[in-house]
Amino acid sequence: MTLDDENNSVQRFVLKCNVSACYQELSNKIDQPWITVCGHIFCASCGLAELGKLPAICPICCHQLTSPFDIIQSELNPPSHFVEMVLMGLNPNDCLEAARRGISFWQSQSVLQLNSSENNVQNTRSQIVEMQSHYEDKVATMNREIFTLREECQRLKEENSKSQHHKTPVSADRSNLNTQEQQKAVAATKVSTNATGTVKKQLYPRPSIPLQHIRPTSSRNDSLPQRQFLGKF
Repeated sequence: MTLDDENNSVQRFVLKCNVSACYQELSNKIDQPWITVCGHIFCASCGLAELGKLPAICPICCHQLTSPFDIIQSELNPPSHFVEMVLMGLNPNDCLEAARRGISFWQSQSVLQLNSSENNVQNTRSQIVEMQSHYEDKVATMNREIFTLREECQRLKEENSKSQHHKTPVSADRSNLNTQEQQKAVAATKVSTNATGTVKKQLYPRPSIPLQHIRPTSSRNDSLPQRQFLGKF
């Protein structure tokens, strides 16, 4: 990795408020962030709420902050001439110590963001495992319900099939009964008709004719007078 790559990686790294509930990216466009001597940084609103009055306690590491120099509000991207002039006239050892503390601050912030990202990943994995377990239970419950419904459908089909088999002989028996009843009705009608005729014959018998009043039957030629032939052959 070249020096330019390292500079680009540092430029891509963005400081964030160390309060986990906030964790917003920090820039001079919002407000000047609050920085503590213990190496933590906060946005303007969180810094004012947690560190607005001395003495204060760092909400991250519980470090006691008693001196006015333990907390500062600083620009993240100061002008270049300020950077060039800020260490002018200081002892070289002090300059080295300031540089060491500045690099240590960035390292600690990198570790904090890395730990926060790992915690987020772990929480996300836990949520995924819980959701997977939850939905597996849901799927298992639904499969059991589907199996129960299939068994119920199969049972209803079998009952329907049995009822259809029972209906066929019953309908045949009913048709036979209807046929027998029709035959009985026809026989009863015949019997009633015969009985009616017999009763009429008994109540209104036909008068008998004496033999002497009966004319003998003769042919038509016998009843006609015979004609004589008067002509010649």
